[in-house]
Amino acid sequence: MTTVYLHIGMPKTGTTALQTFLTENREVMTGQGYHYPELNTGLNSRFRCRNGHFLAHRSDKPDAEAKRAEEEAVWKKGFALLAHLAQDHPNIILSDEAIWKIATERERYWAVLADSFEKIGCRLKIVAYLRRQDLFIQSIWNQNIKSTLRWTKTFDHFIKHNAVSYFPMDYHRHLTEIAEHVGAEDISVRVYENGQFEGNGGTIQSDFLQCLGLEMTDLYTIERERSNLSLQGNFIEIKRIANSVPEYRAMDDFIRPSLELASHCRSKGAAHARTSMFSYEEQKRFLEQYESSNKKVAEQFLGRPDGRLFYEPVEECPKWKMDPDTIYRDIILFFTEVACAQQNELNRLKKDTKSLLKIKRLYQKMRDPLKKIYKGNR
Repeated sequence: MTTVYLHIGMPKTGTTALQTFLTENREVMTGQGYHYPELNTGLNSRFRCRNGHFLAHRSDKPDAEAKRAEEEAVWKKGFALLAHLAQDHPNIILSDEAIWKIATERERYWAVLADSFEKIGCRLKIVAYLRRQDLFIQSIWNQNIKSTLRWTKTFDHFIKHNAVSYFPMDYHRHLTEIAEHVGAEDISVRVYENGQFEGNGGTIQSDFLQCLGLEMTDLYTIERERSNLSLQGNFIEIKRIANSVPEYRAMDDFIRPSLELASHCRSKGAAHARTSMFSYEEQKRFLEQYESSNKKVAEQFLGRPDGRLFYEPVEECPKWKMDPDTIYRDIILFFTEVACAQQNELNRLKKDTKSLLKIKRLYQKMRDPLKKIYKGNR
């Protein structure tokens, strides 16, 4: 029987880095008996590395019936492809962080999922990474301002209006529901903290390999450049304000790459004091509501009698606010990156234009002789 290892996130736990690693090392993994397939289920190419996205696909069709039909068709196509792959591969890996959230939106999600894998003769194993809730919620707010969702709400508004209830952060409740249909013995709960990653190297990649029973060796390659960078400091506020401009919202998110580069450039400069979107007291109060749930997860899913899920202490950082002394510098950095991006595009267009002019001149040189040859053959 083929075993399917389903990595369900949660979001903001290094999922992009892990999916990139699995994609880049696909041949190495297959050679060791673990296949990370590229499933052609007809979804957008941006989900190329997220091969489990057919399990969380959300149709954008306005009609409810058409929406349901499309999502069902993608689901069935994914399982048909898996059934075929299961004939040749003893272990298959799937990954998509959207599963963590989508499971709370769809009725009997885990029951239907477990039944679907059983029907194609596969044993299902779940791998889930958990991040401390205060760090997760700050990261997801940052991501949704930075990303195509283009939020405009401030962090304080986000918290005060209970938007956090949208995200499953009662980890024990969420995992218990999964265990009811998959089995607690088939759930690997991992903690997204640098000090808790296991395996050779102590990275999320080595930790995930260890979940599979594999070891990080020199056969594997790891992309060194960080992807999906958060916007730091003033840059997230610049993006939040820009998101409110209707003309910009109607366009492609063209300023995001320049903001990310400017933010990264700034972070490589002089050391900056760490800040939080919470005050220290707000942060402690926020975490208190999850203490009992986290304790149960540590005890029941990780076998820790002390009930400690997260080891890193809550750092007492000042609450972030826009820095008027540095905002001018960050705006200059941002617009310099925009100018560089535009100049690179102009240079590319100039190069393409020169190539086209060369082709045109060559055609003009050849046109008259070819006309003569054509007329002579008539």
